Amino acid sequence: MNGGLQILLHARNSLSHSLRSGSGVAFIVLTVMVGLGLASLVFMPIETEMTTAEEFKKNAAQAVGYFLSVATLQPGEFNTFADRMGSGDLVELAMWGRYLVLDHPVLLSLTVILLGLVLPILLQLGSFASIAGDVQHHSIRYLLPRTTRASLLLGRLLGALILSWTVIACLQGAIVMYLGIVLPLDGWSALIAWGFQTLGALMVLTVPYVALGVLCSTIFRAPMVALMGSVGFTLAVPLIAFSSRQAWEPLGKLLYLLPWGYSHQLLSPDGHVVWKAALYCLGHGLIFTVIALLRLRRADL
Repeated sequence: MNGGLQILLHARNSLSHSLRSGSGVAFIVLTVMVGLGLASLVFMPIETEMTTAEEFKKNAAQAVGYFLSVATLQPGEFNTFADRMGSGDLVELAMWGRYLVLDHPVLLSLTVILLGLVLPILLQLGSFASIAGDVQHHSIRYLLPRTTRASLLLGRLLGALILSWTVIACLQGAIVMYLGIVLPLDGWSALIAWGFQTLGALMVLTVPYVALGVLCSTIFRAPMVALMGSVGFTLAVPLIAFSSRQAWEPLGKLLYLLPWGYSHQLLSPDGHVVWKAALYCLGHGLIFTVIALLRLRRADL
């Protein structure tokens, strides 16, 4: 049996097991609940008529502009907002905020931004037990005589990616349908086009974080330890970088250990910037996958 077919079989078995196991069901349920909860939080001011659509867009533009200012404030460039204003950099950020809030469906843009912040944590639930579960129960010893370690890991990674992409696509589809039927602030053509574009951004963002979960699953033998390790690393990187970079500028570059430093650029109005951010995400995923392959190859199972 060739390696490609083995990878597909492992991916299929991984998907089937995820739908029956507690970790897979927890990932699906929590991702859907959190995603719909964030969408409800964004929609609430319009649904309850607390504000008009025009006022909501104005406030949203300010919030998105502030978020982009914080996300792109890198050490060695602009240390304060006054520096940014003097250089004219805030004008570019204002155009970026307008692109997300005024040129495209605002409710969908805000929901996707919030999803981009929480998905890195949720995605670990769908991949942390990819290898560690079999190692803990010693069942991996019965698989390896019939396959290779590389095929097993790549198949499990592919299965986790397909599961994550399917859940995110269903969630995005439900949000677009709700906006088109219940809150028709924008036309169907704008909703569908922006929905596909933002879905592509979320799917690209999925790759490095799923690969990180698989990597931690090869490092730690206990699935819960792998989960804590992957979630802890995902949270610790931005916390340390943002809280410590004023004391020592190089710490700000810790953001680039994960896509935190550039993932917001997946929603940039500049297509070249979007492609570059997508390649960075895929590169991160490739690095994590290669490290996981090397780790599994040398592991004593």
